[in-house]
Amino acid sequence: MSRDLPRRVYLKDGSYWHVAAIGKTRKWTKLCREREGLPAMYLALGKLTADVGIDDMVPKLIADWKEEIGKDRDKRTRGDDAFRLREISDAFAEFRAAQVKTPDVVEFLKRFKTKPRTYNAYRSMMRELMRFAEEKGFRPEGSNPTGAIKQMRIQARDRYLTDSEVRRIKVAAMYGKDDQRTRSGPMICALIDLAYLTGQRIGDLLALEWSAVGKDGITFKPGKLEKSTRATVLIQWTPKLRAVIERVKKLKRANKRYVVANQEGRPYKYHGVRIAWDRALERAGIEDAHFHDLRAKALTDKDRAEGMDAARTMGGHSTENQTADYVRHKTAKKTSATR
Repeated sequence: MSRDLPRRVYLKDGSYWHVAAIGKTRKWTKLCREREGLPAMYLALGKLTADVGIDDMVPKLIADWKEEIGKDRDKRTRGDDAFRLREISDAFAEFRAAQVKTPDVVEFLKRFKTKPRTYNAYRSMMRELMRFAEEKGFRPEGSNPTGAIKQMRIQARDRYLTDSEVRRIKVAAMYGKDDQRTRSGPMICALIDLAYLTGQRIGDLLALEWSAVGKDGITFKPGKLEKSTRATVLIQWTPKLRAVIERVKKLKRANKRYVVANQEGRPYKYHGVRIAWDRALERAGIEDAHFHDLRAKALTDKDRAEGMDAARTMGGHSTENQTADYVRHKTAKKTSATR
């Protein structure tokens, strides 16, 4: 049994099962095969709950939300949603939507108090689920229990990766603890260079297709902005950017569709990149460095060399304030003394 599963759900013989107590006996109901994934399990669990006549139980609400709304979110967001919804489903397994009160949500969020970003993410998910419950008529209009719960303040990240640190990370990505070259090293290093030279998000780099690599440069359509500004960013060629793309082309495992591919020639997943990055950090002896810090470094260096407007364009932001969130805390402004 996995502790991460909702109450009364067990993993046995490659399938998820719901176990209900009927007197002294136990009724086992098969939900789905393990290979179908957790979303399918939650959907089946929600349908099972509906079958016994309780349509507004929180697990069923979650299953309906995934089917009607969650499925249209981007792939990485759906992965994050599934993880958070699993926690919520487990915590509120016995609740009907209308029974969820503000103190219940406060109690649930206490476990995340030491992680403000995580706390806010779970609060937002609870808010969305309760909004959906109102939409379904399971709660009175305007009764969202998260309304009185404030977000936690998040301190702006001020980590700036130096050129030396980036070089050390790349060397560590190329060579393992045994001082032998790693199989993933060349592609990971190319990805690090692409992240810095283009200033784009990891999700957009992993989704980059060869069709976006043209004569004028590389065209990105940031997934995060797809439903808002619909911004398109053309990163024009520089000698270094061309060199990175040529390096990728020469790799034997290059994918015919996606620029960034793993050792088997399949598109890299974020999880795989995260593992390679963390291992490289450990070997390089560098702490508190996120892959996303490469984007912050790129926009900060762009601002320093060409100004905020150039950094804003590279970042695909609609306002300078959005770009400033990346660059204003990274490096100190330099000036001389008064006299």
